[in-house]
Amino acid sequence: MVAKTKFSKEELNKILLDYDLGRLKSLRLFKEGTVQTNIFLETTKDNYVLRYYENRSKEYVLFEVNILHYFSDHNYPCATPIRNVHGEFIGRYKKKYFAIFDYVKGNHIEKPTKIQGHELGKYLAKLHNISQSYRPDYLEVRETKDKKFCLDTAKVEGKKFKSRIKANKRMEILKREIGKVKLPGSLPKGVCHGDWDITNLKFEGNKLVGVLDFDDSCYTHLIFDVANFIYYWAWMREKKFDFSRARSLLKDYLKYRKLSEIEKRYLFDGIKMVIFTYMGWFFYEKWKNEDVFEKCRNRLEFLDGIGREEFYKKLFK
Repeated sequence: MVAKTKFSKEELNKILLDYDLGRLKSLRLFKEGTVQTNIFLETTKDNYVLRYYENRSKEYVLFEVNILHYFSDHNYPCATPIRNVHGEFIGRYKKKYFAIFDYVKGNHIEKPTKIQGHELGKYLAKLHNISQSYRPDYLEVRETKDKKFCLDTAKVEGKKFKSRIKANKRMEILKREIGKVKLPGSLPKGVCHGDWDITNLKFEGNKLVGVLDFDDSCYTHLIFDVANFIYYWAWMREKKFDFSRARSLLKDYLKYRKLSEIEKRYLFDGIKMVIFTYMGWFFYEKWKNEDVFEKCRNRLEFLDGIGREEFYKKLFK
């Protein structure tokens, strides 16, 4: 977790001078989010959120605010970026970039009810329907979670090992396994959210009213987002892959966006790519004393034991 930047009321009022949003009445630092600084702003006009990017380039930030503007224009429930008096979506303060968004009302929940759960697939599908025909600017600066990204991330993390033998052994495993993956170029592409976590979703009653945190979003195969969705909700916290849960999630998704036959066939590989992403991120680090790399390796063995064809049948037949 990066160190969060602290702002005084005076500093925030100075920033607000470039916006027609009134003067600051109160502020609150959001606990959610592990990378960027997010601050709730109550002003004399309304409520807003300032997102201060701790470690992002101008182009990286522009990708996010541009896609959110596009999605908002298509009536998607996400935070709307606000232009400043100069007509720009982003500003700069103390050598870092920031953006201000409308505050999305609603509540974070710990665990969705059955009815709320149906909203998960619905709004991911709606996001993909909107983004499939949209090729955003600055897409090249975003991490596409492809094979090269996974291997490059692992190389950086591998330098932390005192033992080069262990690092090299893990890299051999990752290269061998990632070489088995097939992702045809004909797979549809679009903007993927990349982090369909419950902490990034807001509800009012049973309705999903807010999709937040597009910091991990990128332009890539839409099947990656579907795979990430299935992995997060049907396997990440489970010892075994929950095929029943996965079929239910896909059923909700398919009501709003049909997967092509090739997407169905290669969802197997998409889930493997999600696993490789975690193997890269946790090539060296552990998570709560758990060796994530080894856990992921075991999950790859489970998938190979089933095979692409049988996996497809279990989900779609």
